[in-house]
Amino acid sequence: MRTSLSMGTDTKVAAADMALIPGQPAQPDFQRGHLGQRLNLNRLRYFVTVAQELHFGRAARKLGISQPPLSLHVKALEDEIGSPLFIRANRQVVLTAAGRMLLGHAIGLLEHAQRLDQIMQGVGTGDLGEMFVGCVPSAMYDVLPRILSPYRARYPKVHVVLKEGHTMDVMNAVQEGQVDIGLVWRNVAGPSLAIQPILSEQFAALVPIGHPLSRQSVLSLDQLADQPLILPPRKISPYHYDHIIAAFAKLGVSPRIEYEVPTILSQIGFVASGFGIAISPSFARRFMTDQIALIPIAEQMPSVILSLVWNEARASPAVDLFREVAREIYDGSGLLASANPIPAQD
Repeated sequence: MRTSLSMGTDTKVAAADMALIPGQPAQPDFQRGHLGQRLNLNRLRYFVTVAQELHFGRAARKLGISQPPLSLHVKALEDEIGSPLFIRANRQVVLTAAGRMLLGHAIGLLEHAQRLDQIMQGVGTGDLGEMFVGCVPSAMYDVLPRILSPYRARYPKVHVVLKEGHTMDVMNAVQEGQVDIGLVWRNVAGPSLAIQPILSEQFAALVPIGHPLSRQSVLSLDQLADQPLILPPRKISPYHYDHIIAAFAKLGVSPRIEYEVPTILSQIGFVASGFGIAISPSFARRFMTDQIALIPIAEQMPSVILSLVWNEARASPAVDLFREVAREIYDGSGLLASANPIPAQD
């Protein structure tokens, strides 16, 4: 249940309040000199209402309580402050100098408390706050903008902070709580992490135009094994690297790895410059130039999955709403691989 900062109209004095005994000074819980720690928002609200009405009866009716508890609360507040706030004479109520001084500050404090309550309500529903999003470089040009545009339109008061990183960097950041949700090339999460697939792609060969293999409609791994290959470093993209190496090993051949290049965009640059052939998700077609041919691979290889990843132990309404928007966007275009998150696996 959400804890609200709004002030109720309960006539009972809370246990945290000072004991109120008619005819005796209220006993504070703290030593005098720490007034800010002792002031009660409900009592300040009662004081402000009396100060505005200048009549205890009308103020009590406006607050929805009886007059005796209201008088006790005001008296307790005066004892806390150590100075009278009202002059009561001839059935009239007048603010003292201390009362006038307190009134302006009390109104400001109550308004601030109300704004804080509204802010926390917004955070609790996901409509307000800050969300850190981690993203692999290749998804920043197409997938992420497709999600962020409608998300921002729907939740304009959520400040999104973007952090770029490779798959393992983003997953570690999500695990450690530095990032709320990440967009990574992965379909299996670690402990306490959950995965929501977004895109499913196949591996393909990126071949520079003019290379003898660039005219092929399909390429086998046997044909690629002796070529200078461009792959991602395993420490950055173990998911991609391990699948590629396993596919060659299944045929009993060892690939000739010439360069290890971290991003799909960088791999495209290496291929276009004639440094070799890259084996990359077919997602690379979004960034390719006419200097490169994207050719399917004949052998059956595991799909490459672009997914949202988040820490289940730190789930928040903002993350849930972000995932919901992602599901709507990719459901509508037929690109979503799965509508249900994959549970975390060891």
